[in-house]
This record gives sequence, C-alpha cells and structure tokens, in this order.
Amino acid sequence: MSANRKSKDYTVINIGKKCIFRVPNVLRRQNSEAYTPDVVSIGPFHYREKRGKEEGKGGKEGKEGKGEGDFQLMERVKESYVKEILSDVKNITLKELTAEVIKLSDQKNEGAFEQRARDFYAEPLDHISSEDFIAMMIVDGCFLIQLFRKCNDPKLRAFDDPIFNMDCMFHFLCHDILLLENQLPWFVIHILYDLTHDIYPDEASLSILIMKALSILPSLKQSCSSYNKHLRRHKHQSDVDYLHILDLVRASIVIPLRTIEAERAHKAAGNPEEHEVHSGNKDKRDNKVVHEAIFDPDLHQIRTATALSKADIKFRMVKKESIMDIRFEKGGWFRNGILEIPQLNVGMSSETLFRNLIAIEQCYHGYSNEITSYAIFMDNLISSKGDMELLCKEKVIGNWMSDEDGCKFFSNLYKDIPHNKFYYVELCKKLNDRYRLKRYTWLALLKMEKFSNPWRALAFGIAIIALFLTSWSSANNIRVNWHK
Repeated sequence: MSANRKSKDYTVINIGKKCIFRVPNVLRRQNSEAYTPDVVSIGPFHYREKRGKEEGKGGKEGKEGKGEGDFQLMERVKESYVKEILSDVKNITLKELTAEVIKLSDQKNEGAFEQRARDFYAEPLDHISSEDFIAMMIVDGCFLIQLFRKCNDPKLRAFDDPIFNMDCMFHFLCHDILLLENQLPWFVIHILYDLTHDIYPDEASLSILIMKALSILPSLKQSCSSYNKHLRRHKHQSDVDYLHILDLVRASIVIPLRTIEAERAHKAAGNPEEHEVHSGNKDKRDNKVVHEAIFDPDLHQIRTATALSKADIKFRMVKKESIMDIRFEKGGWFRNGILEIPQLNVGMSSETLFRNLIAIEQCYHGYSNEITSYAIFMDNLISSKGDMELLCKEKVIGNWMSDEDGCKFFSNLYKDIPHNKFYYVELCKKLNDRYRLKRYTWLALLKMEKFSNPWRALAFGIAIIALFLTSWSSANNIRVNWHK
C-alpha cells in the first residue's frame, strides 16, 4: 500500500488523541518526499511486513513505493540495539522486557498498553496482529532510545556501527525520525526509557536526551539548546506528556517564546515574578499570554526585505531563546528602525522539518498556527534572490542551499494552506506604518547615493562645506554692499 493513499484523505484529525496520521494529499502533493522515510520505518504506517504483503516483495519503484528491502539495514541495526539493551538490563529476553513494559503501563491505570498505543494512530491498523504491534512498539522504542544515547555518548558506539561510521547517516535518520507519519507515542518511549534509566543514571531526562541529540541539526541547534535550558530550569516539566518526538520538537520552538511573552505580560502588569508556562502537548486557545491570532488575511502582508531596506529599515541578527521571537525597534528622526530576527539556519533537512510541523498544526485539533505564521512572515520578507542575499549578509538567514532555492523555501512551505490565523499582525502593522513614512525612503536614498562609501561621503562633505562658504561669502558681500 502506498503511503499516499487515494482511498482516504485524513484532512482533519480530531478524534480523541489520534495525533499520528498520514499527511493529507493536499499537503503531500507539494513535496511527497518531505513526508516519506528514506532509511528507517518507525511505527505502523511504513511497517515493513505490511508493505511487503500489500505491495509485493521489493515494492514499487520510487520513493513512495519502498518495499521491505529498503529498510533492511536499519532493521538489522534495530535488532542489534535491542540486544544491547536486553544485555544491559540484567540479560532479560525481549519477551520479559515486553511483559515489564505492559506491567508498568498497567500500573499507571491509563488503560491497556496495546490499546492505548493504537489510540494514538488515526487508522485502525487491523492488518497488524496484537503480537506484531506490541513487538513493533518495543523494538522501535528501544532503537530510538539507544540511538539518542549513542549520539550523545560516543563511548557507547560499537566500532562497526553503520550509523556512526558514516558521517551522513545520523542526519538521514533525523529526517525520518521527525516525520509525522513515522512517530511513536511518547508514553511508549518514556516507559522504555524508565525501565533502562538505571543503566545510565546520569541522564537528566528523556526530553533532554533527545534535545541534545537533535541539536546536531543546523535548523534545530538554537531551539534545542534554548529548550534544554528551559527544561533544566523547570525540572518538574522536563518530561511532561508530549504526544511524540515531533511534538517535543515543536515545543522546543514555541514554548520558549511563550515564556518570553508571559514574562513581558507580567512585567507590563506590574508583576515582576517569574511566570511559568506549562509545556504540555496541547495549545490553550484562550491563553492570553501568547499573542492572539487574527483572522484578517490582509494584515499578513508586509514588504520584502529589499523594499524595507529602501525605507531605511535595517535588519539585525539577534540571539534569542526562540527563533520566533521577532521584534521591531523603532528609530528616531534620522533612523527608521531595526527589525531584529533570530538566526535561522536553512539546510537540506529544514524543509522536511517545517513541512511536518505545519502539517500537524493544520490537521490536528490541539494546535495553534504559530509555526505556520512564522513561515508566512518569513516568506513575506523573502521573495527574490536579492532578499535572500540581504538577509544572509546580515546573518539573519544561515543559508546552506543556493540563494535561488533558499528564497523558494518558505513560499513552498504553506502553499495550498488556508492561513486565516496569523500571530505577527501587530509586528506587521508596525512595519507597514513605518514603511509608509516617505521621509525615511528619501533619507535611505540620500544615504545610499551620498554615503555608500568613504569617498562619496568625503565628496558630499566637501560639497556641503563649499556650499556653506559660498553662501557665507555671498551673504557677506551683500551685507557690505548694503552698508555702502
């Protein structure tokens, strides 16, 4: 069965906790490779036995027709990682580990392990037997935990480990691990982590372990580092009930901004106490701390980076806890203002990451549209190669692609997505108001023509002095002649 199913299109997933689902065709058609795994299948949607039986051994040609053979290398790695964990945990068997997982799940009185895990998926998965489904959860969960541990601690890696013997393999795996269709329920990974934590007692928490490993990706380096600090400050929130790893990654981008907004709101209200924002898995639509979404599409629009620059609006790269913390600092009479934007590194895996984050925002009922709003705002700034060159020059964008591909990056992200909720309305209004002040456009033109290099500035200065002396001389002659 193809990953891009024609029989059903799960456009909106809003039943219970069914938060792992196939990406709708309307989003997938823009770039199907951004939603389909390359080297590893995690969970049931790209399950190797299912695909082998339904598509035939070897599968169809092309990326979306992957068969069982495409994931064979990682399946062998999974087996070796599970054996390592079983050996470390008192030499137990996989059957005994499975029994411990089910027992621990039952102790939490949150329902039977298998049914609870199945409820996270938006499809019935009747084709996978109970035994195969539980085994898949355990094996895939052990693989992920051991993978992150090995990434953070090179001493745990075997000399012949194919993942870490190839420089690019972990990056390929990260591409697949961050796919919406390739997720495991968070509670499954967390239970396995708890059962194996005694082997590595120095580990702070599962979420910190994952954040540290994913910080190797250029697009996530800043947000993972900032969120790690947030988790260490709020230890009681360090392993809250996320939905899955992609949900944790989204929290690492959004939650630091909410903390900043909360602190601003409390300071504005005259309350200097620190305000904690819960980093749970569901966005509170009535949370007044977070800047509210506006429904007017006309308020989305701002001028491009080069157009704003011509109106004497400068760009400054700033270091912030969240890449979404974009601010505009108004200037005075001779300076329009500065748009402060945290640096975003755009690379090969960036499109996949943002597409899957936007997909879950658009299709799952528990999320607001903050990542989508960020993509819209950045796309408004970047519409040409010149815009990308300007922002790269100011180090706002760390572009690992060509300028041409980079400027297309954001515009392709939300194509065919109705973006009727936007979180940067006030910022756009400030920018548009300052852009309309024509004196700054004239001032910018004067600066560009007369002060673009030292020699022009010197010539302009000499001309002003000459003009002043000429005027003074003429005025003096008039005064002398007048007295005669």
